[in-house]
Amino acid sequence: MRVWLAIWFWLLVGSLWANEIMVDMAGREVEIPLEVSKAFAASPPMMTLLYILAPEKMMGVNYSFSEQEKRFMRREVQNLPVLGGFFGGGNQANLEKIISLRPDVVFAWDLALGNMKGFEERLNAFGIPVIYLRQNTLKDSLEAVEVMGRFLHKEDRAHQLIAYGEESLSRVEKSVESLGDTPKKRVYFAQGEDGLYTECDIDAQSEVIALAGGVNVHHCPKGSGGKRERISMEKLYLYDPDVIFVRERPFFESLKSNRSWQKLRAYREGKVYLDAASPFSWLSRPPSFMRLWGVLWVHHRLYPDHLEMDEVSEVARFYRLFLGIELSEEDSRKLLKGE
Repeated sequence: MRVWLAIWFWLLVGSLWANEIMVDMAGREVEIPLEVSKAFAASPPMMTLLYILAPEKMMGVNYSFSEQEKRFMRREVQNLPVLGGFFGGGNQANLEKIISLRPDVVFAWDLALGNMKGFEERLNAFGIPVIYLRQNTLKDSLEAVEVMGRFLHKEDRAHQLIAYGEESLSRVEKSVESLGDTPKKRVYFAQGEDGLYTECDIDAQSEVIALAGGVNVHHCPKGSGGKRERISMEKLYLYDPDVIFVRERPFFESLKSNRSWQKLRAYREGKVYLDAASPFSWLSRPPSFMRLWGVLWVHHRLYPDHLEMDEVSEVARFYRLFLGIELSEEDSRKLLKGE
């Protein structure tokens, strides 16, 4: 009997030594294994973070990638099983499959904190901790890189990425300040199959526009909710923006024969650009680290004379550092053209 008690005691002590307690971005203490070898991200904002910090620890993805997206992703990530997650589009998490793959930790978006209680309880019952991170603004993204880096013991990698992010934001901030009295470019962010969905200026999803020194033409009053809204073509004519960024590739390609949109000043002056979104959006949805490149790109498109930058070499540098992808000069030029 004493032998069994001793074994139980040392197993208990060993399990305590094998774990550590850290604090997530929701302020919760989370007990995790000392060694995290497998992790799952329960939403695209978390998946993109896990990709850049520790692709070798990924055990699944939230959705299937298009062939265009796969061109700019690590091969080992392309072939991971699709496990769903907690986000829109009907991609609900396959909880049984996730549990069967035995992740050491699960990362979740803090916006889902109130809706994941049942999911979290079932994972906890199998000894799988859930860690909440925030990634709404770019400031959040940099902090989330640092926090996830600590949970994964990838601090050096996290600091490398944060250094690039802070450098990029500083470059843009200084360039915006140098604009002085230069009139700010008025920007419209076209989304949806007909381009008539857009982000409110007070929504974090459109933050890149303001950081890049632009003015989002779609103003929403405080208290309106400040999310994505649908507008009319007549309202877009009234806005008549200087520059348009387009999220969906099919709509962007349709503009060549779209007479309604060709009446807009931005189209007539050749100031309509595609958010390449390969493998993830440069501007928003999901909000991710890609915006660190997006804010440079948008600012350079708005004010090319105020920021000295070789877009071809800079986008290649970003993809190499964050995505582990070597872009040829041709690849870089195609991305920048939206091809």
